[in-house]
Amino acid sequence: MKTFEGSYLGDDEKISDDTCMECKICHYVYKPEEGDDYWQIEKNTPFTKLPDHWHCPNCDGFMDQFMTIDRSDIS
Repeated sequence: MKTFEGSYLGDDEKISDDTCMECKICHYVYKPEEGDDYWQIEKNTPFTKLPDHWHCPNCDGFMDQFMTIDRSDIS
């Protein structure tokens, strides 16, 4: 189950290191265990440890526009 779009809004205390995050614009899912090849982010990098310049690799959405997502919703 996805939470409302304002669930993150840059508050790192609301998510754990293994939380997957979904872009509310294009629905790209950032999975910490995979990292991000586009931005050269190493595997096992938590969303909260991404550099400030990181944006969604699909649509360039800002980090504070990501939603928490339940792992059971990921295909």
